[in-house]
Amino acid sequence: MVKICDKQNRFNAADNVSSDALLNRDLSTKQFPKSDFQKWLETFRFGHFITIEPTPCSPMKDDDMKQRLRQIDHQQNKRFIGNKYSKFKNRMDRFWMIGFFENGHTGRPMRHLHLLTHFPYDQINIGGSKGFKHEMVKNYVWHLWQSKSYFTYLNDARPVCPIHIQTIPTKKDSDKCAWYSTKELPKDMDNVNYFFFD
Repeated sequence: MVKICDKQNRFNAADNVSSDALLNRDLSTKQFPKSDFQKWLETFRFGHFITIEPTPCSPMKDDDMKQRLRQIDHQQNKRFIGNKYSKFKNRMDRFWMIGFFENGHTGRPMRHLHLLTHFPYDQINIGGSKGFKHEMVKNYVWHLWQSKSYFTYLNDARPVCPIHIQTIPTKKDSDKCAWYSTKELPKDMDNVNYFFFD
């Protein structure tokens, strides 16, 4: 038995989110079946489904998108959980994101990004219904994404590319979003096919 990936080990057994997958003999030690990864994603209830779509008028490099999202992940945790979120032993008590890049196709000519966000309902420091909390976080993330221009490596300021944030209302919808986000992953995948912000 092996862990699906090294990054996944950060979610320890006490968090009740780690999952083991059988190692396929035809795969290298760094590879694992996509179907096992998708089943692992189904053990979570994601709260937001985010799509970021660079366009010809506002292109954005993968690393720049990831860096901006890493900052947003930190800021939303700090704003809605508190400064000590990084010291939490249980990663399920904080926001975290998992992202998948997808190459362009008909209707979406450029490479784009799908993100699933884990939502720590019980830890959020604002009152109100789950729907209200979703809207507060959604608006805050959208504001953070839009608030700063995108600077290229030549220090050329450009508008940021569009971001679409959808609330995932049910566990069934969460599973559908996870499968949709992973539909273009290779059958035998490895760590480079996705990324975590945790």
